[in-house]
Amino acid sequence: MSYKASAPGSLMLLGEYAVLYGTHAVACAVDKRVNVILTPRTDTTIEIHSTLLGDYTTDLANLTITKPFQFVLGVLKHYQAILRKGCTLEIHSDFSDKVGLGSSAAVTVATLAALVSWLDIRMSPIELVRHGRQVVREVQGVGSGTDIAASVYGGLVGYQMQPKLVAEKFSVTPAISVLYAGYKTPTVEVIKRVQDYFSAHINLFRSLRASIGQCAFEGMQHIRRENWKGLGEIMNMQQGLMESLGVCAPVMSEMVHELRKHPSILGAKISGSGLGDCVIGLGELPRQYQYQGVHVGVKCIPVTTTLQGVHCERI
Repeated sequence: MSYKASAPGSLMLLGEYAVLYGTHAVACAVDKRVNVILTPRTDTTIEIHSTLLGDYTTDLANLTITKPFQFVLGVLKHYQAILRKGCTLEIHSDFSDKVGLGSSAAVTVATLAALVSWLDIRMSPIELVRHGRQVVREVQGVGSGTDIAASVYGGLVGYQMQPKLVAEKFSVTPAISVLYAGYKTPTVEVIKRVQDYFSAHINLFRSLRASIGQCAFEGMQHIRRENWKGLGEIMNMQQGLMESLGVCAPVMSEMVHELRKHPSILGAKISGSGLGDCVIGLGELPRQYQYQGVHVGVKCIPVTTTLQGVHCERI
């Protein structure tokens, strides 16, 4: 018997950086998924096969966090103390890990769901979020868990990790449009750059975080009322704060303004840590849309929001 788990990718809508310090954030799950099939073994071998990243083999006793499978191995190491046998993991993804659609969170959640099903551990959605966040932080040292929550719950998710872990799934799925810059800077690296940049301006950084957190809080209120115009305005306001943080490279500014030119786009901002990756617009671009900016490498990523979160079944 095998266990097949599937988890959606995600995009940050509001609350970047501030969520790390206890304020709110909003993320949305998208219709690009990571699928993990876990097959138990009778020995202690761990085998990983990925259509995108290749193959990896190790032994249960020698588990180490090794790229490019660091998040899969992180989940296994998280449960290493109670694992008695090895397993084979087959990973199939609808999207590249080079595109900023939360592949790390999706593969973490899918692997976690398959593993706890195999181990017959009953876990609520919020507990899945908690364990997924722990794995991410064990692997890379930092992480709010917002994208983990989106992959667990699906849909639009309001999130707060402190003082108490809270996730609220909204029942609506607004249209979104996404542009990818053609490159990304690792989140951990960008976070460190921002912290270094504001090391001599602690109070200013605190004020910016508070304003970003307020954007997320008010954005959640607009989502509850399905006030998309108001949500778009909040997204535009937070974009200005992202620029103040120093994470808006020229190509990102161009992408934001390119989206805002279209009447169907109600608001647009960087999604995620910045310095590359994605820009998200609230609304749908024309079907025949072609990017008109001067920067090469920018492309439109066709995604929609999805209510389907993580799912696991025996096969």
